Amino acid sequence: MSTMGSRVTEERERLGLKKTDFEHLIGCPHNTLYSYEQNEASLSGLHLQKLAEHGFDMLYIVTGNKTQPMNISTDEQEVIENYRAMNQASRLNISTISNTITYQRINERVKI
Repeated sequence: MSTMGSRVTEERERLGLKKTDFEHLIGCPHNTLYSYEQNEASLSGLHLQKLAEHGFDMLYIVTGNKTQPMNISTDEQEVIENYRAMNQASRLNISTISNTITYQRINERVKI
């Protein structure tokens, strides 16, 4: 059975954050992150709020049950999970590619 600390680590890694990135993100010293990830301390309410603001799956961290978006296919869920695991540069590349493909299709339908 996973612990809250191991789920914090898993979510941090899923989002592509190094320990130092995580510490900066929520404003905690290294020893606090270590305590969280080793399940030696519980996350503070303020730290939980900051994690939620940055895309961490809070339901999963707290309960061990992953949040499942409603009304999307497995393929769409996979795309979302992959996107969330990318670094910022990769996300910008994906956004550019997606916009190019989308606008190309719109222009083809409209025949500008």
